[in-house]
Amino acid sequence: MAVPTSEELIQRARDMAPTIAARAQECEQMGRMPDQSYEDFREAGFYRIVQPKAFGGYELDLMTLFDVSKEIARAGCASSAWVVSILAIHNYYLGYFHPKAQEFIWGEDDNNQTCTPFNPSGEVTKVAGGIEIRGGRWTFASGVDHSRFALLGVLIDQEDGNPPEFCQCVIPAADFNIDHDSWDVAGLKGSGSKDITLDEVFVPDELIFSLTKVTQGYAPGRELNTGPLYKQSFFPPSLCTLVAPACGAALGALEAFKEKTRTRTLVFGAGQQIEKVPTLIRIVEAEAEIEMGERLIKGDSRELMRRAKAGEKEGQQLQARAMFNNAYGVTLFTRAIERIFVAAGGGALQSSNMIQRAWRDVHAINSHGGLNFDTTAEMYGRIAMGLPANSALLESE
Repeated sequence: MAVPTSEELIQRARDMAPTIAARAQECEQMGRMPDQSYEDFREAGFYRIVQPKAFGGYELDLMTLFDVSKEIARAGCASSAWVVSILAIHNYYLGYFHPKAQEFIWGEDDNNQTCTPFNPSGEVTKVAGGIEIRGGRWTFASGVDHSRFALLGVLIDQEDGNPPEFCQCVIPAADFNIDHDSWDVAGLKGSGSKDITLDEVFVPDELIFSLTKVTQGYAPGRELNTGPLYKQSFFPPSLCTLVAPACGAALGALEAFKEKTRTRTLVFGAGQQIEKVPTLIRIVEAEAEIEMGERLIKGDSRELMRRAKAGEKEGQQLQARAMFNNAYGVTLFTRAIERIFVAAGGGALQSSNMIQRAWRDVHAINSHGGLNFDTTAEMYGRIAMGLPANSALLESE
């Protein structure tokens, strides 16, 4: 299988823009990404961008996925961009899992996708050869309608008196239930981030991945996947792909606003909007915020990848900076969309108008726990001032 270049993949996303825009309202009304969109993105190879080569992936870099997702959102459907980012980044995460877990998921079909509700739930009991999970509800399973497996978060008690171990477990779709009525939201309506429940399931040891141990540098998948992509820390580099839909949505809304402004007459403003100084200031400020946010995010991502290729340690300061700059980036995108939305007029409130959809979607992304400005700023600030990070998300040095 020929591996496309990053430029080819990004251009494929741009070429899909008219189709993505035409399906945006349908995506929201369905509460999930349309099946045809899923297939179009699969055929374009988007889910393989950071999937291991050992299992049919392209094993490119996270910036390629960022730009593909950005272009999908820029076309007018951040929900579809979110699902592409989520499903693809889970394939990156799986590269760190035990090789037997990767074989279990991709051995028969390397097109299989996974959803990942991180929040731990369920009653967990250690048994010979693995664990048993009874009951539980896992929220925010983005892309679950197109997933053959789920990576469910659990807490496993430790016999040595240490805190419970935070793990993810590979669960086939046949063993869990989707609550289709659980996703009724204002933003990212079409992402289908529904709840998952299960009754009882046994999970063998090789299908359990320790999120606690990966922050200590242990990831069994690195024995199989030896490329620089998987030499990066597990979590901090991946956040950029969650921010990409917000970047694209803000950019697309700005472009739509500029186009409308060229011909819009202000009924109460006595003249053409394009001639109004406040409007021009809003446009250039929004452009600056979007550009600065993207530069911050991409700068850290490139440095993380550079160090991985060079065999250099990332260090917790760079990891923390990357996490903060992703949160700060989405804050800048939110400010940009606010400037645009309040000046776009009543027409922007129409459900068919991409500006209102982008406004809702960017705010939804800004509410993601991994992109919380306050917690990431505190973490980065503590490290910058020589204090302990107090975060379980950074890989130890």
